[in-house]
Amino acid sequence: DRHRSSPNGDSSGAGMLAASPPAMLSSSALKSSSQRSISSRLLAILVRPWVYWLFHSWRLFGYFPLVPAFLALRPLKTIAALASYALVHRRQWWQRLVHRFLGYGASRRHTVVNRHRHLIQDDKRYLWCLHPHGVLADGWHSVIARNVSSFDDDEAGQGPPGIGRNIALCFAPIIQHVPVHQEMYRDKCGAADKKSITRWWEMTDTDPALIPGGFAESVFANAGDREHEYSYLKDRKGFMRICLEARKDIVPIYTFRVTWMYRNPGLLRGWRARFSQHYYIGLVWFFGWMGTSMPLTDDTTTVVFPPFEVTRYQPHQLDEAHSAYLAHLKEHFDLNKDEFGMKGAELVFIGNDFEDKDWAARALKRIGVISGQVTSKPR
Repeated sequence: DRHRSSPNGDSSGAGMLAASPPAMLSSSALKSSSQRSISSRLLAILVRPWVYWLFHSWRLFGYFPLVPAFLALRPLKTIAALASYALVHRRQWWQRLVHRFLGYGASRRHTVVNRHRHLIQDDKRYLWCLHPHGVLADGWHSVIARNVSSFDDDEAGQGPPGIGRNIALCFAPIIQHVPVHQEMYRDKCGAADKKSITRWWEMTDTDPALIPGGFAESVFANAGDREHEYSYLKDRKGFMRICLEARKDIVPIYTFRVTWMYRNPGLLRGWRARFSQHYYIGLVWFFGWMGTSMPLTDDTTTVVFPPFEVTRYQPHQLDEAHSAYLAHLKEHFDLNKDEFGMKGAELVFIGNDFEDKDWAARALKRIGVISGQVTSKPR
C-alpha cells in the first residue's frame, strides 16, 4: 500500500518490476490453457462423432457384413487379422485400450440415478435385474462405455457408476468373445443359467445381473410407440425361482426411454419374440438416425428401484412372488416415469401368448402359415 500511495517514482517502478514475472507467467499459463481447450474442442468436433458412430455400429454388430466381404477380397490378410484379434482380445491392455477409445465417443447424456442405495445392504448379496432389454441393453452399455474401471478386477468395489458394488453380467457365454462387448465387460460376463448365476454369489464381492425379458423383449423396443412400454415377463419365472431357492433378494434397475433409441417395425412381433426366445437370437429390425445404428435419442436415465424382498416368500410360492415382483416393478415405473421423460406411457406385461394383429400376421393366418394366438392381457 505504501508503494502504491508514495509519490516516489523509484519505489513505484520497483513494485511494477517485481510484479511483472508472475504476471507474465500467469498470462503464458492462460494462453497455454486456452490453446489446449481449443485443441480439445476441435478434436471433439472432428473425431468424437466418428468414434460415436463406430461405437454404436460395432456394438450392434455392424462389422458382420464386412467380414465376408474382406474374406472374398483379401482372404489371407483377413484371416491374419482375425487370428491376431483372437490372440489379443482377452488381454487386459487391449480391453482397456478399446474401452477407453470407444468411451471417448459414447454419449454423456446417459445417466444413473440411485436414490435407494441406503436400502441395499453391504453384507447381503442380490440379483440385479435390468429392465427393459431395449435393442441390446443400449443405455446401460453407453454408461459402461464411459467408465473404464467398471469391470476391472483390480478396482475392488468400483463397479458400474451409481451402483456401488461389483456386478457380473449374465447374458450369454459367447459375449466373452464378441468385439466391443467383451472389451467392456472383461471377465465379468457369462451365461444366464442357474449354475452361472449362483457361481457369482459364491465369490466375495460380485453380484450377478441379468435381463429377465431376454431377446424376446428386444422385439418390442420401438421408438414409434410412445404409449406402451412392453415387458416380456408374464411367463418368465426362472430368475425368480433361482432367487427363491438361493434366498436372495432382487434389485430392479429400469432405464427410461431406452426403448425410444431405435425404431423397430411392429410386424409379427409376437412370432419374432417366440422365435427369439427359442433360438436365443433377437429378430429386431432396428434403425436409428437416418437409418443408421446411431440412436434417435441419448437422453436416457437408468434408475435403481428399491430392492424386492424375495426372501418374504417360500420356494413353493413362485407364482405369488413373481406376481408381486411385477407389481413392484410397475409401481416404481409409474412413480418415476413423469420425472424421467415417459409421461403417459403404460407398462404392459406380455408373454408367449401375445397375438399379432398387423397386416402381415392377418395375411399369414389366412393362408395358414401361422395360427392365431390368445391376446396377452396387461397385468
